Amino acid sequence: MDVNFDLSTATAKTYTKFIEDFRATLPFSHKVYDIPLLYSTISDSRRFILLNLTSYAYETISVAIDVTNVYVVAYRTRDVSYFFKESPPEAYNILFKGTRKITLPYTGNYENLQTAAHKIRENIDLGLPALSSAITTLFYYNAQSAPPALLVLIQTTAEAARFKYIERHVAKYVATNFKPNLAIISLENQWSALSKQIFLAQNQGGKFRNPVDLIKPTGERFQVTNVDSDVVKGNIKLLLNSRASTADENFITTMTLLGESVVN
Repeated sequence: MDVNFDLSTATAKTYTKFIEDFRATLPFSHKVYDIPLLYSTISDSRRFILLNLTSYAYETISVAIDVTNVYVVAYRTRDVSYFFKESPPEAYNILFKGTRKITLPYTGNYENLQTAAHKIRENIDLGLPALSSAITTLFYYNAQSAPPALLVLIQTTAEAARFKYIERHVAKYVATNFKPNLAIISLENQWSALSKQIFLAQNQGGKFRNPVDLIKPTGERFQVTNVDSDVVKGNIKLLLNSRASTADENFITTMTLLGESVVN
């Protein structure tokens, strides 16, 4: 199923609807503490969905999302498609048939993308204007500009689908941009850890087996220790299945708060 979003007519309300529709297209196994748990595996025919995104200048790209982990794996512009270096073989076989397929020289790993962009996420603008600019950049593809554009794309789509806090933050910036605060960055970095602990909490009375370290917008560090935390309730909208994470060779192998190897 495709999900469409047109920046040329976008409002906070239409962006929120887009993210809600995006979430609704993701198949899930069951809910854990009322949060959908994504499938660890799924048939090839259901493995990917497309986000059709249109810029202020009416350029449209189609972005392929892996439904097992909400990773961006590839995108298409006209008759050319671009795949992250670590995209699963199924993606090449199923997606964007009839296009000239190009493999990007980096993975969807945040560390790789930041290295290619020569910028860390904290220094890259987000917001709807930034997303429109990213779409335009990717539509015409420029090797130097593509990595920061992909960082914008990932955070304003996939990360917003995972976290209500990120969705709401982006929705506030319809006409202007913002730099992501440390709360946003730490949530992005810790999605897998939070997913795992929420799943394990089912057998521990809602308590985490291991605390998850996060950062407040002020820069203050704190720990999430149970499912009653505001970080969990009403904020986390999708859970990564731990079986999917261990099966994916590109999944997070180390987890620290800043600068670690984190996939989109």
